[in-house]
Amino acid sequence: MAWRPNEQLIEGELDNTVPSKVTGWLRFVGMKEVVKLDLTGDFHRDIRGTKVRLRNPNPTQDGDRAKYLDGFSLTQAGNVGDMTAGLPPQDYVAYP
Repeated sequence: MAWRPNEQLIEGELDNTVPSKVTGWLRFVGMKEVVKLDLTGDFHRDIRGTKVRLRNPNPTQDGDRAKYLDGFSLTQAGNVGDMTAGLPPQDYVAYP
């Protein structure tokens, strides 16, 4: 099952400053502890090698929606999915 907890997200940080590794944490409504990330892979090249800070100014206040994450693991490990800012890719060249 794939969770899509966009309404429950309060804040978080995703760090891809180490090549082939994404670590970080996420805080969700209805969870007392933060979720820790330990993923293999990289963001897409438009933001590869960066640290991304997330913040939801209006997380859900609905108790039933907060229960959506019941059973969600506090440690998320595996492969990175598609993480992009939607910017056009730009490669470096050997000339100015």
